[in-house]
Amino acid sequence: MDFKQFLEEYQKLRPQYPTIPTHSLKSEDSDFGDYLYSCKNCYLSFDNASCQDCLYVFDSFKAVNCADCDCVQLSERLYECVDAFKCYNSAYLNFCSRMYDSFFCWDCTDCHDIFGCTHLKHKQYCIFNRQFSKEDYQKKVAELLKRPAEENLKELEKLIERYPVTQTNVTHSENCDYGNHVHNSKNLYLCFDTVYSEDSGYLYDSQYCKNSFDLTYCHKCELTYQANDSARLYNCHHMDYCSDIYDSGFCFNCYGSDHLFGCVSLTRKKYQFLNKPYPEEEWEKLVEEVMVSFRQSAR
Repeated sequence: MDFKQFLEEYQKLRPQYPTIPTHSLKSEDSDFGDYLYSCKNCYLSFDNASCQDCLYVFDSFKAVNCADCDCVQLSERLYECVDAFKCYNSAYLNFCSRMYDSFFCWDCTDCHDIFGCTHLKHKQYCIFNRQFSKEDYQKKVAELLKRPAEENLKELEKLIERYPVTQTNVTHSENCDYGNHVHNSKNLYLCFDTVYSEDSGYLYDSQYCKNSFDLTYCHKCELTYQANDSARLYNCHHMDYCSDIYDSGFCFNCYGSDHLFGCVSLTRKKYQFLNKPYPEEEWEKLVEEVMVSFRQSAR
């Protein structure tokens, strides 16, 4: 069987199975969300992994007690934050890392107790980039928090315009060029919103991935190529909505299996080709035929 024939059969196979109402896995009490992995008590939240007690949270990892946030990672008690990494008890943060007890900040790192600040590092008790004593800071912030959020945001925007826009936000990482919002990673190329990954390229919103390329919304994948919304894959390629799979390719909505090829909606299976079981040697022969044809067609 050549690759063209295989692809035609694979495309016929997928409509034979019911459409998945939601793509959540290992999650509980998170009925009004989708694309959730290992989440608990999340309401109207989407594309999240290992999050808990959140509402209106999107595209986040290990967020706890957060609301109205987008792309927050390893953070807790945040409100209205975007692209925050390891932040705690803060609100209205944009592009901030390792911050706590702060409000209305943009592109700040390793700070605490700051308000309306931008481009600050290792600072505390600052308001709109001006230094205050602890007592004056607390008194002034108490007054500013009574104002509508829009007023504080407008004042912050005026301050942001006085500083150059930084090209990337990469922290605690090594050899991670041409990407953005990368943290605690090594040897990455063109990766975005990625943490704790290494030796990979073209990753988006992925965590704990190694030696992998072209992944989107993936978690703990290794030696994986072309995967989407998947977790715990090893030595796989062209996978969609799969979890706990190894040595497999061209699969959709499969779980806890190995040695699958061109399979749909299988759980705890092995040596299946287009959803049919085969002896190991015959399975390997079929896969080799298709892959040889696939490589030839890609030239």
